Amino acid sequence: MKILTSERVRLVPLSEAHESEFVRLANIPEINRRVNNPPLYSQAHFSELLSHPQHAKTRLIWMIEQNARVVGAINTAASGRDGRMFQGGYWIDPAFWGQGIASAALLLVKTHLLEERGAERVQALVEPDNGASIRVLEKCGYEREGLLRKFYPSVDRGLIDVFMYASIA
Repeated sequence: MKILTSERVRLVPLSEAHESEFVRLANIPEINRRVNNPPLYSQAHFSELLSHPQHAKTRLIWMIEQNARVVGAINTAASGRDGRMFQGGYWIDPAFWGQGIASAALLLVKTHLLEERGAERVQALVEPDNGASIRVLEKCGYEREGLLRKFYPSVDRGLIDVFMYASIA
């Protein structure tokens, strides 16, 4: 997995060196309530994430840096057998919301997947009340395909409704 860069952000592959920043981000209440992590994300959860053998082959995770400071994380995973479809998401530290960081990171990953990994479909799920992420997805060329009712299994909220967004090659 390689480093991806643009004028705005640098995406660095997740490694053991990112443990404290990843755990810190995962436990920010505004992030934690939107992602499917345990309510108290620990170093043990992080170690488990890195220990899975399929991690390097099917799941790609980068830390988002701006001016050499970690400001978020973005991930994607291959879906299906042939690796032509990916689904992912991102987290941005609330102190950096509204600065175009999520859009810059998402465009880098989308371009990487479509142009370098041969993806034909890149998709994301977003809760209907998450207007900021909906705007990011649409700004990055994703199209809303529909509402999936009681579709996504949340750790602490049962099955939740989500919009499906996708970008097609």
